[in-house]
Amino acid sequence: MRKRIIYSLLLLLLVFLGLSCDKAKYQSRTAIIFAFKEEGELLRKNIELEDSLFFCGRTFWMGKLQEKELVVVSSGIGMTNSAMTTQLLIDKFEPKQIIFTGICGGINPENHIGDIIIPDKWVTHDFGYYDKNGFKIMSVPVTMPGKRESDTVTYFEVDSNLLEKAQSVKNEAKKRFRSILGRLPQIKVGGNGVSGNSFIDQVEKRLWLKEKFNAQIVDMESAGSVQVANINNVPILIVRSCSDLAGGSGSSTAEAELEEFMKVVADNSAEFVLELLKELN
Repeated sequence: MRKRIIYSLLLLLLVFLGLSCDKAKYQSRTAIIFAFKEEGELLRKNIELEDSLFFCGRTFWMGKLQEKELVVVSSGIGMTNSAMTTQLLIDKFEPKQIIFTGICGGINPENHIGDIIIPDKWVTHDFGYYDKNGFKIMSVPVTMPGKRESDTVTYFEVDSNLLEKAQSVKNEAKKRFRSILGRLPQIKVGGNGVSGNSFIDQVEKRLWLKEKFNAQIVDMESAGSVQVANINNVPILIVRSCSDLAGGSGSSTAEAELEEFMKVVADNSAEFVLELLKELN
């Protein structure tokens, strides 16, 4: 009986040491997150897969793209899913930087379907309270790295170095894009992005987001991931491709535009990331 207990303890120790070695092997990589399955198809198709880990309902794929060692994961849809997955990623793999790729809704009508938008700041547009006068926007109470006291933050920023690298690959990245509606997608670096737990398909809401936040685009994940990355002091960049104009353009709805253009705009966003990877350390 005693020998059996000792054997079991030794076995557990070996398993623990093996997991520790595996974890160390895959740390300090670039991490890529996407929400929808379609947003990650091109990346998953091209990755040189080394291993995978299923944890808390998420599959983390470890492999190489553009000769860079990566961890790739689908967050699922929504702010809570994106925040949870980003924290899991940081806790498990301690990535040196995070890239979030995918689709978005256009807010600024100057951004056309297919355009790649890479904001420098993100805000949660539905964080606030309702009183008799309607909805009031609030800042998020957080404790930022290096501080002991809680503060309130409205806009969470992406990494300036990653933003510069995104700017530097614009011309090469455009060569990878597929045309949409007879037009080659353009790339805009900078401006404000907004996120919330609602799919926006209403003109009035789009105009409100433009007025209150001067927003370029809207999605349902990015602000949550940027907030988590900021608090953990991990560099992050968001790359989004407009699948629709929030509220629809012309006689169409955002939902109809999303269904029509989802594949090509998701792939173009991933193509930009593939070009960006060449410049990352």
